[in-house]
Amino acid sequence: MKILKTLLILLLVLVAVGLIAALILPKEMNVNTEKTIDAPIDMVWDNISSFEKADRWSAWYDIDPDMKVEFEGEPGAVGSKMKWSGNDQVQTGTMTITNSDKTNYALEQKVEHSWGGGNATMKLEPTDDGKVKVIYTYNEKYSIPSNLMAAMFDSEGMMTKNFNRQLDLLDSVIQEDKAKIPAAPVYSVEQVEREAITYMGMKKEMPMADITSAYYGQMYGSMMGAATGAFDTTHAPVALYWTWDEENQTSLMTAGIATTAESAPEGFELYELPAGSYMSVDYYGAYDGMKGAHEAIWAHMQANNMEMGEPIIEEYITDPQTEPDSSKWLTRVMYPIKQSAEE
Repeated sequence: MKILKTLLILLLVLVAVGLIAALILPKEMNVNTEKTIDAPIDMVWDNISSFEKADRWSAWYDIDPDMKVEFEGEPGAVGSKMKWSGNDQVQTGTMTITNSDKTNYALEQKVEHSWGGGNATMKLEPTDDGKVKVIYTYNEKYSIPSNLMAAMFDSEGMMTKNFNRQLDLLDSVIQEDKAKIPAAPVYSVEQVEREAITYMGMKKEMPMADITSAYYGQMYGSMMGAATGAFDTTHAPVALYWTWDEENQTSLMTAGIATTAESAPEGFELYELPAGSYMSVDYYGAYDGMKGAHEAIWAHMQANNMEMGEPIIEEYITDPQTEPDSSKWLTRVMYPIKQSAEE
């Protein structure tokens, strides 16, 4: 009897100590982690803003490699969910996006799991050296005696460890993605002298969306048929851009072929481009990738206080019908240097 009485007293003491501890211990968990990642901020945002992408850097697979995950809703949209189920450590739960603000690069999620729930936030901040600071936080409130259990198992320490692990995995995933991005081409801008050349074509105001390879092919075929042999095969076909209106997405342009004709066939005109100086870039690749070559020339001319004349020339030196590999297509992009009246 005495032993039972002693055990009962000890049990009551433990319960009393536990209750006192539960009253004293914190009643919420606050996890605050951060990591600086060397990557464009939009690339980091793309990897954190949807559960489908976030699943790539989940640290919970370290705890349960067989964890099952399901997704609901439009990826990245407010209200979209991720559900998980796993072993005794991972258990079951859901995460729901409650706010997604790409303008300020801020994401909020509601977390519900087997033993409670809370709110997670991720915030991206650009750094002065071009990197991105990822701030990852989690807040969860406890009832009594749940806070006692959380303290006994160091839930905050465990969650902090997992959050830091997640940020390390996020960094690894992003660095892998960066390594797959081809290096931006470096364009060599050169000044060239060009002889006078006469082109046959038809100047036309066109929506940029209609300026396609099919349109060029149709025009070149029509002109070669109409020229009846009076075209100059020593010069490649060109596109002549007289204007380029980004705001209205239109261009006054000409698909042209060099010609030796003294007069244009019906439906076409002759355009004599005088000899002169041009800033030029040799671009290799598909036609829809030439923007960088144009930008390189324009930047060079601005930096050197050069005034641009007209028209801008794209000279299609490689014939796509004889070279199927578009990476080998050579297009010479040329901007005329406007000469002063004295010159």
